[in-house]
Amino acid sequence: MRLNFNVLWVDDQPDRVAAQVEGIQRRMESEGFHFNSTPCVTLEDVQRLVTDNVFTDEVDLVLVDWELGSNLKGQDVIALIRESVRYKDVVFYSAQPAIDLRKLAAGLEGIYCASRAELVDEVMGVFESLVKKVLDLDHMRGIVMGATSDIDQMVNECLLTMHARLDQGGKEMMFNAAQEYVEKRIEGATNLAEKLRQITKLEELFEAHDILTANDRLRMLGGALKIKTFEAQSAYRKSVVKYQQKTIPKRNELGHLVLVPEGRPIGVTAAGGKTVNMDEMRELRKQILGLRTDFQNLLTALRNSSPVVAAASGTPLEKDN
Repeated sequence: MRLNFNVLWVDDQPDRVAAQVEGIQRRMESEGFHFNSTPCVTLEDVQRLVTDNVFTDEVDLVLVDWELGSNLKGQDVIALIRESVRYKDVVFYSAQPAIDLRKLAAGLEGIYCASRAELVDEVMGVFESLVKKVLDLDHMRGIVMGATSDIDQMVNECLLTMHARLDQGGKEMMFNAAQEYVEKRIEGATNLAEKLRQITKLEELFEAHDILTANDRLRMLGGALKIKTFEAQSAYRKSVVKYQQKTIPKRNELGHLVLVPEGRPIGVTAAGGKTVNMDEMRELRKQILGLRTDFQNLLTALRNSSPVVAAASGTPLEKDN
């Protein structure tokens, strides 16, 4: 499970379900997940996608309309999909509530049936069933760590894109800022090494960290967004700071939580006794979802901005604390 909930949606007239797409997207986002729909308008679209091993590994749910035009029926498409994707849940729907879809889908396993008017509720019911199976601590860690790793990579790409747009003086300025972080880490590691040599407890040896950390790169990005060259993208600095100050501490906290031992937990508890419940986890997912979009938009804006190399104003790169 990821923050993206991926759906293969088979309907020859996708405009007819625009309201349902919007309704599903809105409700999933309230749970901290992004609804990602891949439309299939023709039988050829379905055949192309269900034979793509990468895509079928990532698809979470399949939606199929009953009446697909050109004498093509939804149950025939479902049978075709089942040949390649045997165990994915399918929602089979129709604009005509009188149609008995269950009879039409007889012999096909894992099929949920709904009228178009019931479609949003039916999809959300399947979604909630799937999500509840994975919202334990280990899966939450995987979801959060995977999403924040995506953001860390976007931060790297943003910095490299910004570096490429600067003149030689600006490039040197960014390099020197990174070098300064590295030097501080080396100095800190040297001091830490002396202390570690005197330690006799194993747990105290686990304090060593990477030289140029993700937090260092975030501080660099926040500082770089103050450069005049990137004035058009400077508003994204708020998202960088929020991610650094609000999300990263929560991510780190989640990494040190343990399951409540009595029964199936509704939350997780830290060694100090602090409990984080499912509502807080949902809010963390929603926060990461929004910030991930902001970072992607920042990277896109940087890549699409004018390729003309501009001077960095000659001032030292400011670093966020």
